[in-house]
Amino acid sequence: MGNQFQKYLENNTAETPNNFLLEIFRIISFKPEFHFQMHSHKRIELNYILQGSCVMKLENELIKLNQNNSILIFPNSNHDFYVDSKSGVKIIQLEFQIDTEFTSSFTDIPKSEISFLLNLQTQSSSYLKIPNNREIGNCMDRIIKENKLKLTNFQSLSKLYFLELILLLSRYNYRQLATTKQQENEYVVKAMNIIHANYNTVFSVSNLAKTCNISDRYLRKLFHIHLESTPQEYCNNLRIKKSVDLLADRNIPIKEIAYSVGYSTPQYFSRMFKDKYGFSPQTYRKILFES
Repeated sequence: MGNQFQKYLENNTAETPNNFLLEIFRIISFKPEFHFQMHSHKRIELNYILQGSCVMKLENELIKLNQNNSILIFPNSNHDFYVDSKSGVKIIQLEFQIDTEFTSSFTDIPKSEISFLLNLQTQSSSYLKIPNNREIGNCMDRIIKENKLKLTNFQSLSKLYFLELILLLSRYNYRQLATTKQQENEYVVKAMNIIHANYNTVFSVSNLAKTCNISDRYLRKLFHIHLESTPQEYCNNLRIKKSVDLLADRNIPIKEIAYSVGYSTPQYFSRMFKDKYGFSPQTYRKILFES
């Protein structure tokens, strides 16, 4: 954390009132098949999965959340919630608002340290999913305890924890932006473009590398460095993403979807889809339209 941000903490944490409004703060459990209908609100919503799993629907997209996953939902984003785990789900939940005074306090802070706040201002997305980050869950837990116990100086300590939460979210958001920027390697970009143009055909790493005029080994190395995946994984994720768009049309048979996105059999498609989402394409479509 930069010296400017440390100075901000020293000068503002204990002497000023809260610049954020914490409206919901709780640890709550939901039973299997619990379904919260589609809704939206002006609050920022942050959920951390302690136990079990669930599915969040935002617009026409389903997001699978397992233990230690977090999801931050931006204001006015339509979303609903479905418990798909047989044992139910237990989550830490915060819903809050940030006023303009709080945001304007960071004008002299490097953008890399407050990228979450900048993303919030631009509303460039409807959600941010964060996998396997216990720090966020622990920080949320401390915020809840301070606001429930209300011990001496709880407001100042709660604000300090909230600032920590902003930093943790910004750290992840900035890392995602940096990963996207790293994709600018010429061979990676060329390989990605080829995959996007031919994702529904037979995939071969050897042919892909040959078209890019590099070796198989070097191509795999570049994908590992810049995308943290293999060429095959990248192609499969793209196929699954394309299938999700098609599943939103209930008139298209799942068998037809499997072939159209490049899978040799519906069974193989179902297995790859389940590896990605945790449930079959049939279940995905059922949840989507029941919602």
